[in-house]
Amino acid sequence: MPQSRKRRGHRYQKPSDIPSSQRTKGRIIWAILFAVFGFALAFFGAGGKWAVLIIATVIAGLIGYAIGKNMEQSASE
Repeated sequence: MPQSRKRRGHRYQKPSDIPSSQRTKGRIIWAILFAVFGFALAFFGAGGKWAVLIIATVIAGLIGYAIGKNMEQSASE
């Protein structure tokens, strides 16, 4: 008898209520939104220092991406 017939079946995975295209858009929207606010806060706080503006924008974008990803995972459960 072939070995493939003795394999266990896949466990059931409930389909998500949110389509995958909408989930990935949520991450990007939150990342862009946080990056814009991070840029604005750094601009008004630090003035025209480009290094501070770039660092604040990247960090805020990463935080927004993480928040959006976490929100999508909790919405799919």
